[in-house]
Parts: sequence; structure tokens; C-alpha cells
Amino acid sequence: MKIIRSVLFYFWQFTYGLAQNLIGLGMLTVYKARGAKSEWFHNALITYIDRKNFGGVSLGMFIFVNAKRKGDDLHDLKIHEYGHTVQTMILGPLWLLVIAVPSFIWCGVPAFVRMRKEKNISYYWLYCEGWSNLCGLWATKDRFLTEEYINRGRYGKPINPNRNKRKDIKGRRRNK
Repeated sequence: MKIIRSVLFYFWQFTYGLAQNLIGLGMLTVYKARGAKSEWFHNALITYIDRKNFGGVSLGMFIFVNAKRKGDDLHDLKIHEYGHTVQTMILGPLWLLVIAVPSFIWCGVPAFVRMRKEKNISYYWLYCEGWSNLCGLWATKDRFLTEEYINRGRYGKPINPNRNKRKDIKGRRRNK
């Protein structure tokens, strides 16, 4: 079953998400020629690049993250960027307009960077970034570890605000 899922994942990525995957493949070629390291993460290829003021970017199944990220921060970034990979599978060719362009503007335009800092607005407040966190959590079945993702990762709000209030099927309080 795992092989079938992998084949379907790649087939879907290179048909429905062809444009962003071709761009990602081009970037991969450039960074691999410069000696970048890569690893597999849920059928996506994460490549570590050394760029100043860079967090990460996902282009289809090709994910690029800052090589200086470590530990829990790297763990959470992988989940977030993988969420963009899932968004590619949902939106296909529309992903570039619906997700990539707003994300690029939100991340890189100095006025938005300044506004987020001055008004203490979470980066994940923007629809495409908060949705990416939710998609990444759903697809990887993992949990965020850092405070920023846990407390402000769902459109600027906590990921699971009522976790301790949830009850299991027999009405008992959950301990997770």
C-alpha cells in the first residue's frame, strides 16, 4: 500500500502540480551543483540551502529550508513546508496564484514584515500560511514542538485550543 501511495503522490505532483514541481526541480539542480544536502520527508525532498534571511520554500514536492535551522525549529518548519506540498496536491496549477504569490508578498515585502513586527501579528495569520500548518499536521500525523507554531500557528491562534477539554468516545477526558 505504501508503494501505491508513493506512486500516486509522484504522479499527482508531476501532472496536477507540474509547474511548481518543474521550478522546484530546476532549483534542486542548481543547489545540488553547489553541494547542498538533501533528505526525504514523506515522499518530498528537503534540500538544505545556506542563504541569509531565508526560512524555507516549497515548490511541489521540492522543499528548500535554511541549513542553519536546527532542532525543534527545523522539525516544525518541515511540517509547515510539507503543508504547502499538500496544498499543491489540492490546488494544482492554481497553487501559484492562490498560495505562492500571497505567501511571497507576505514574507518578503518590507511593509508587511514591519507591520507584523510592530503589531505582533503572527506570520501564520495569513490564510495560506495557517492552512499550510493544518495541512502539514494532517498529512504527517505529527505535532508542532515550538511555542510559535503551537500558540500562533492556526491563523495566528493556537493549533489545538481545546485539546484538554476533548473527550474520548466513552466520555473520558483525553490525556494527550
